[in-house]
Amino acid sequence: MEKKVTLHDISKKVGLSTAAVSKALRGLGGISAETRQAVIDAAKELRYRHFAEPTAAPAPQGGRVLFIVDSRVMTDPHTMASYFFIDKALQSSGCQAVMHAMSATGDALEPAIVKQKDAIGLFLFGRITANKVEQLAALGKPMIMLDHELPYSDIDSVMIDHYEGAFLAVKHFVQHGHIQIGYIGDSRLSSGFLSRYRGFRDALAYWGLELSPEHDYDLHFTDAFGDIHFNTLPEQLDYAKLPSAFFCANDPIAFVLNHALTARGIRTPQDVSIIGFDNLDSCQWQSPPISSIDYLREEIAHKAVDLLQWRIANPEAPRSKLLLKPRLVVRESVVLKQSTNR
Repeated sequence: MEKKVTLHDISKKVGLSTAAVSKALRGLGGISAETRQAVIDAAKELRYRHFAEPTAAPAPQGGRVLFIVDSRVMTDPHTMASYFFIDKALQSSGCQAVMHAMSATGDALEPAIVKQKDAIGLFLFGRITANKVEQLAALGKPMIMLDHELPYSDIDSVMIDHYEGAFLAVKHFVQHGHIQIGYIGDSRLSSGFLSRYRGFRDALAYWGLELSPEHDYDLHFTDAFGDIHFNTLPEQLDYAKLPSAFFCANDPIAFVLNHALTARGIRTPQDVSIIGFDNLDSCQWQSPPISSIDYLREEIAHKAVDLLQWRIANPEAPRSKLLLKPRLVVRESVVLKQSTNR
């Protein structure tokens, strides 16, 4: 019987890891055209059959990719961390990320973006108006939306599963004996915030809990110009009617809440437990360190870069929406209230 050829056999022949061989045979990014061809040639020579011949030109190696972001959150920690990992992932294929700010006002695209004729693709990060997205699409460049999506559009997107992240937070609270769990966020801020709010409410129902109206702070944090002001939260809280735990739609909200409670002698987590979302580095420097749903920026960056390169090679393929499974990073902001059988 003829011996079955494995990825390990091919990796030994070409001197690459099995992971690199697998990426080359599947047509994924991060592999040069020369290396990909060498792997395919070796696979053919060894009579390895489990790969498809490329049906389109390989994704170009090198070039600039525009990272376009709302100018109002350009220096936000979440934005900067996401940009760092996108640029790092692009560098593995000889590309470079170039950040450009997108104004929230005005109808026309910024001239600095329009002039980028040689850009091989675009990453659109966070809140960008539908009008601006349509104008960017008219540039004819492959585009990937990060941290946001337009459900009716034909644009690829990569993001965390916001809905499931809210379930993880509620599950952790329930396992620690909390039955009065509140929410703080702004469901109108973005599709991600809306999914977190829906996930939170559905998670409470799943565990047989009710959301008290006095613990439901689905607020409006944006002003008339679209700027976000989470620091307005303290004046909107009813400190006489607090739940035993709060799920906050992002970490900055969790930080503001924690500081507001501390200023009034209310202890975290002894009096009120807190879980945030995004897992910013600054979570660990809060007092106490804040538990948070991890946004998995590095994993999202690699998935997004692979998808962009695949889209360049397959421009007519149907739209893709990739959701990454989140995880909860447990720190010291949740206390065990009582034993529970839930």
